[in-house]
Amino acid sequence: MSEISGNRQYEFLKKFDYIREAGTEAEEKAAQTILEELSSFHVEGHLEEFPIQVTNVYETKFFITEPYAKEYRASGYLFSGSTPENGIEAPFLYAENGDDISLSAASGKIVMVNGTVRKEMYQKLVKAGAVGFVTITGTPIDEGVDLEPTACTLRGVKEPSIQGLSIHYKDAVEIVENRASRALMVVLQKAETHTSRNVVARIPGTDKASEILTLTAHFDSVPQGPGAYDNMAGGAIILELCRYFQEYKPRRSLEFVWFGAEEKGLLGSQAYVKEHEAELSRHQFNMNVDLAGQLVGGTVIGITGGEEIAPMMRLWASEIGIGIGTKTQIWGSDSNTFAYHGIPAMTLNRDGFGMHTRHDRVELLSPWSLERSARLLGHIAEALGNIEVIPFKREVPEELVGQLKGFFEG
Repeated sequence: MSEISGNRQYEFLKKFDYIREAGTEAEEKAAQTILEELSSFHVEGHLEEFPIQVTNVYETKFFITEPYAKEYRASGYLFSGSTPENGIEAPFLYAENGDDISLSAASGKIVMVNGTVRKEMYQKLVKAGAVGFVTITGTPIDEGVDLEPTACTLRGVKEPSIQGLSIHYKDAVEIVENRASRALMVVLQKAETHTSRNVVARIPGTDKASEILTLTAHFDSVPQGPGAYDNMAGGAIILELCRYFQEYKPRRSLEFVWFGAEEKGLLGSQAYVKEHEAELSRHQFNMNVDLAGQLVGGTVIGITGGEEIAPMMRLWASEIGIGIGTKTQIWGSDSNTFAYHGIPAMTLNRDGFGMHTRHDRVELLSPWSLERSARLLGHIAEALGNIEVIPFKREVPEELVGQLKGFFEG
């Protein structure tokens, strides 16, 4: 695979130094750029559009009203619902880690807790009788734009009964030091329908073309940053492999998919399996990439499939001298969607810095790392694409199926 070029991938990444939130013109622009790049080496790609429900927080306010009056910068929790337009005013409580003792005093109060509120903590807050919640983002050494509270998302709660927002660490310190006892919060949000899209390109196999292997990565970003590491780097890797396999066609067909709207809840991959439902029985294995390109870090392959897959991955990695770790579990990426539909899957992942922040920029990535990951994934894809019989079962173990149901069905 001497043709694989990290420098070419890096130059491609430079074209996407902008935020590509799903359903926006910027995401559409990125999709068109991928299509143009495919055309440059004579691969015909196409767009598959799909509607998405986009919820936007359009107003967030947070005040301490007693024993002093001050407004603090705040960011509303997406999917936590809306307060009344005039907000909710109530006694204020700092409950630290949300332990049972602290929450025993939470009834009727706006409660501040450490960390991000997930489903389990949300349920504890509701059970304790809280009327709203506040969480803390950032660090005590932040300055400038980093003092802006990070936007958070409440996942897995279908009908939220209390709303939440985040404030910065330094403001939280001031609030606790001044013994805040009463607060007012406003969180208003609304849902709109937008259009996202996947970019799809297929390289037909030679004598086993009816069997399909997918190489996938998402190309949308969160609104906080341009998403070079998460995950345009993954998009660059599968583009480089598409270029390679256009020249060296394998026996099995390879489907390359750049997913939109992954950051909105794996919506692109879910739209893909729905669009391609009639041929899913032909799909043998999904090779997904999510988080790639940083120089210092470790490489992990997360496998959602049988236990026999991990040893094969380690064998193929050893053949080209690239160290990896393997984990057999569900993964918070588009590979889950394939596994949920009975297709064993993997996600190639590399440790790194800056995910979901303004620091997720191409300058922190490395051509060497991009080339290395592309060689690894390419070697796996070439082995599976040409081997006489795929050396593992086309099934997902029951234990993982149960976890996937919990992931997708709540």
